[in-house]
Amino acid sequence: MTKASIVQRLLDQKHITAEEAVILLQNESSQIPMYRHGPNPYFTDPTWTGTPPDIYCETSTTENID
Repeated sequence: MTKASIVQRLLDQKHITAEEAVILLQNESSQIPMYRHGPNPYFTDPTWTGTPPDIYCETSTTENID
């Protein structure tokens, strides 16, 4: 038996109004199951090989604009 089923029964029997039902169910939250099946099959840890590229910094964003 859930809170929603109790509220529905009270509505059907006209013991509460629709507005009261909304207030009663307003803070109702449903729990969504989260399943963890292991590591993500679409992602693998990168293997860093070779020399990293050179990084160049400039003091102005407008220099060397063609």
